[in-house]
Amino acid sequence: MPPLLGMAANTLRVEATAPKVRGVTLIPTFNDFLTTDWSRLHPGDTTVHAQWAVYDQAISERVLMMLTDPVIQGSERLATDILAEDLLETFFGPEWVAKRFALADTQGLADLRWLLPAHRRRELARRVYEFQSFPWFQHFVDHTRTNEIPSALFEADVLSALMHLPATVTRNQATGMKGQDFDVLVERLGGQPRIPVEVKNKDDDSALTDNAVRRILKKAATQLPEEEIGWVFLRIPSAWVGSCLEDGYHEMLHDAVRQTSKIGAVFTAIDKLHLRIT
Repeated sequence: MPPLLGMAANTLRVEATAPKVRGVTLIPTFNDFLTTDWSRLHPGDTTVHAQWAVYDQAISERVLMMLTDPVIQGSERLATDILAEDLLETFFGPEWVAKRFALADTQGLADLRWLLPAHRRRELARRVYEFQSFPWFQHFVDHTRTNEIPSALFEADVLSALMHLPATVTRNQATGMKGQDFDVLVERLGGQPRIPVEVKNKDDDSALTDNAVRRILKKAATQLPEEEIGWVFLRIPSAWVGSCLEDGYHEMLHDAVRQTSKIGAVFTAIDKLHLRIT
């Protein structure tokens, strides 16, 4: 991964965004690289790992050269934001990016509402870049296009985490069909033929109750196949943080999972925000 896109997860900025030339892509996509540079330099070699290694190195070098631009003036954080916006516009279009991240470029010390959308834009761009070489990439793009950004980002984080397992991980194509509409498929993990995975992102201020947990897992179970045991990744809202979460959440999960034979494990995640402006 290019170093600047990799650094985006831990950096925030208060600088003005540099002007961008519309219609000019700052870095080529992986597919563009394959149809131009790769076929010319390495004809006949179709090993995707080798292709990605060469592409990633070439992009890293191009990004480092970008720092010498007089507009960038060596600012890694400014370059990161420009590259993130450019990459997302390549795959989703300028209008989509402007609508989904409307506050990302309104930064200033007096109003910090831009911080979270700016961070999310960088994070989504980082995942989009990382996933380009996988055969299910277009499914991820299509689903993200109609999904809410927090939900799309959590799904991307789950995909990225699962790909560290010694298994084959695939972004499942959305079908809308009961029992077949799960998000991720994990295959050949520790003797298991396949593990369907459903990702749930609860992003509201509703209270933590037995019924709330039960509804989420009941919905997840309907999306998992019959006669199979799957996993559920659940991102819970900050409104659930408190004594009730520590005292009763595990019991709520246990009671909800007992009502279905489809869920073998529930992984719970919560955002831990750190504010650092440099």
